[in-house]
Amino acid sequence: MKFRPLAGALFLSVALGIPYAEAAPGYATANVNLRAGPDTDYPSVGVIPDSDPIDVRGCLRDESWCDVVWAGNRGWVFSEYLAMDYRGDMRPLPDLGVAAFGIPVITFAAADYWNHYYVGRPWYAQRTRWFAYKPRPRPGWHAPPPGPRKAGWWRTGGYKSPTGMKPPPDRGWRPHKNDRHDIKRNDHKGPGDHGRHDDGKRP
Repeated sequence: MKFRPLAGALFLSVALGIPYAEAAPGYATANVNLRAGPDTDYPSVGVIPDSDPIDVRGCLRDESWCDVVWAGNRGWVFSEYLAMDYRGDMRPLPDLGVAAFGIPVITFAAADYWNHYYVGRPWYAQRTRWFAYKPRPRPGWHAPPPGPRKAGWWRTGGYKSPTGMKPPPDRGWRPHKNDRHDIKRNDHKGPGDHGRHDDGKRP
């Protein structure tokens, strides 16, 4: 199924002449919340288990957050908890950057995104609040350097793994097999309830 670009997810890659990729497959490298927007204050759509496969549809220009598809759900995840296969080596996405995987640079507009993906979800009842919310810059995250990147560049300059999370793995990480029988979406949670593993501090 082809992805239809949203007005709120502007594909800057088109303007820059970068080839458009429908989706870039990867894996979550920790149990991490899938958020309804690029900020930890947004409701959790669900918790992606460590090693579960995802498809990356786009990332913010500073590569702090990426828009992904997981188990039929759409939402946003911290980029450094996404591993991508690069020539047979699993690498944290920001190590090489979006261009290396054909991932477009996008922006986020809550109204377009939520009206497309979250109608009927419990948190959609509070959409007016979230449509007006302005996502915050990630503490300790800085934009990628120009030119070739050194592996782990994003770990410098004040970076700290999010509260309650183990540090992202280095290159060479491999996914393990998951038992997914207990995976649930947050369809029965209230808008202020951020997921069954979420303490309000996890990404």
